[in-house]
Amino acid sequence: MRLRKGKLIPREDGKRIEEFVGAATTNTPAASVARMLAPPGWSEPAQKPEFDEVVLVQKGELTIVIDGKRERIGPGEVGLVPRGRRVLYRNDGKGACDYWSVCAPAFRPELAHVEVPVAPPPRDNRVTVQVAHSQGEGLARPLASLGRTFLERLELRGCELSLSLVGDRAIRRLNRTWRKKDKATDVLSFPAGELPKGTPGPRQLGDVVISIDTAKRQAKEYGRTMESEMARYLAHGLLHLLGHDHERTYDARKMATLEEKLLGERGMVADAVRADRVRRLV
Repeated sequence: MRLRKGKLIPREDGKRIEEFVGAATTNTPAASVARMLAPPGWSEPAQKPEFDEVVLVQKGELTIVIDGKRERIGPGEVGLVPRGRRVLYRNDGKGACDYWSVCAPAFRPELAHVEVPVAPPPRDNRVTVQVAHSQGEGLARPLASLGRTFLERLELRGCELSLSLVGDRAIRRLNRTWRKKDKATDVLSFPAGELPKGTPGPRQLGDVVISIDTAKRQAKEYGRTMESEMARYLAHGLLHLLGHDHERTYDARKMATLEEKLLGERGMVADAVRADRVRRLV
C-alpha cells in the first residue's frame, strides 16, 4: 500500500502533524508513522508514554529530555525514547524542525499520559465595583483601592472581591428576600462559598452590597465623612465574607479587632457592643 499523503492532526501550538499510518488513519494498532514540523521555540508538556518512539530528524534540531537528561537530535540522526520514561520534546533551534516519528504500539492520546501543567495561583487581588446609584461613580475607584488595601492587610493573595453600590430601595429588597427583614440596611454580604480545588482563576470571596443612601444619613448623624462611613461598611462586609459573625460573643471580639486593624479605629462591631453596654446601664 503506497501512502503519498497523510492525515493532518489539528494542533493549537503551531506544530504540524501529518499521520500516514496509525490509529487515526489506517486503524493500525501496532505502530504509527507521522511527519512532524515543529516551529522554533515550540515545546509541549512532559509525558510518560506507553509506547516506544523513534524520531528521525530531517532538518533542524529536536531536543528531547528523557528523565532529566537532554539530548539534541540533528539532521540525519535518530533518537529513541523507550516507553515508560518521562520525556519532554522541544525545538530550541532558530529554525523549524522537520522530523518523522514512529511509535510502537501506535500513538494514541490516552497512551501518551501528557502531564497537565498546573498554573500557579494568582497573587494579585482584584476588586470590582458595580454602581447602581446616581452618586456612586465618584466613590467606585476609591472603594476599589481601599478594598485591595484591606485584602493586603488581611494578608490575602489571589482573591477577587465584588462590591455593589446601591440605594435604600435596592438594599431593602435584598434584605427582605434573603434575610426576611423588610427594611433598608447599611451593608449586606453574600459569600461565594468554597469552590472545588483546582478551579482556575482568583479565589472568589463574594459580594458586598453597600447602601449609599444609608451611608449619607449615618455619616451626617455621627459626624463622619462619607469616605469614612463607606470604609466602615466595606470592612464589616468583607469580614462577613470571610466567615466572621458578630452574633457570637467570641467572634464579635475577634471581628471588632480585625475591623480596627483595617480601619485604624473602632469599627461597626465595637460601636455596637459599646452602645449595647450603654443601654444596659440605663
